[in-house]
Amino acid sequence: MIVYHYYLLILTEGVVVRFKILSRIVIAILCTVLVFQPTSVVTQLGYTIYIQPVGTAAAATTPIDRIMKLPIAAKMLVDNAIQEFQNNNINNTITYLKEAEEELSSSLAIVGNNNSGGGVRTSVIQPLTILLFVKSTIRSLENGDYENGRIYLNTAEQELGKNILDISSSPSPQTIKNTSYTTSNNYKNNNYSFFSTYTNTKLGIRLQYPHNWIIQADDYSTGAAGPAGIQIASFYLPDVNNGLPFFRIGTDDLTKEFPNLQKVSINQFLQRSLAHKNSTGFPGFNLIESNTNSKQLAGNQAYTVVWTYNNPSYGMRKSIELATIIGSRAYFVDYTAATGNFTKYLPIADEMITSFQKIV
Repeated sequence: MIVYHYYLLILTEGVVVRFKILSRIVIAILCTVLVFQPTSVVTQLGYTIYIQPVGTAAAATTPIDRIMKLPIAAKMLVDNAIQEFQNNNINNTITYLKEAEEELSSSLAIVGNNNSGGGVRTSVIQPLTILLFVKSTIRSLENGDYENGRIYLNTAEQELGKNILDISSSPSPQTIKNTSYTTSNNYKNNNYSFFSTYTNTKLGIRLQYPHNWIIQADDYSTGAAGPAGIQIASFYLPDVNNGLPFFRIGTDDLTKEFPNLQKVSINQFLQRSLAHKNSTGFPGFNLIESNTNSKQLAGNQAYTVVWTYNNPSYGMRKSIELATIIGSRAYFVDYTAATGNFTKYLPIADEMITSFQKIV
């Protein structure tokens, strides 16, 4: 477990009280208290955040849909920051994060002044926590500490995703579904969700994903290929009650995975994948389907594997994976959810699979 150290300065009756916070959980509890107190000051890693008092005149004029839209706008900016970070564009990453910082600050002011009740206040503690992580990301990147920057960035994204999920469960969830947001024009509206575009220029990959799903910047070894395989990014809806739908993309260097072969067939790659799945990583692996002729990926012949397994934390899960070979590299996508909710999000996963492109 990562322990974060924060300092909280509360101005009360002219006296500044200084506390050392050892975990995110404690911050969340204190933030809840702060929202219901007179104007307070929170300082974290040298930054100061002001929380406006509840019940001011602004509360009467602030529409509830602004409370819902601001976290979405912030998440879109953090999503863009993640992509720029993965593409090694640190200056652009910081620029997007500073814009997200402004959105979150606006969200704090609106939520702090909102006295409408009705469930929106369940998300009050999250904008401040997210803002702290965004600020920490900016500081880490400006100091050249990219590993901690990545950790803070992923954590900020996770908290934003949870915040949006909380808001969408509020008494006015339709607002979040029907409002056309002006902060981004790279998504489309269908029967399921607004879709945003994920682009990795370093690896030449692009696909569409639901705007309210969390992105994780991965870039770590995975799969049968060992060091030759890289999980590029993962996308998921942080809702365990609805099966925790999870989608990931990755690539394998076939020259390293099959060093003795000059050319690898899609069937050889399929058999390698099946051998790995049947032996490691998937307790209770049960193969449902495997073939090389039912689907395409990025316009190329692909293998398809469908299976179930027993996740130690989440129970029975069902997965579908597609992979194709382009040049000396293979590219894979897979979608996983609880078996009972697999078909519920399968249309979204199919759209993500269909949108997958090799752009370089």
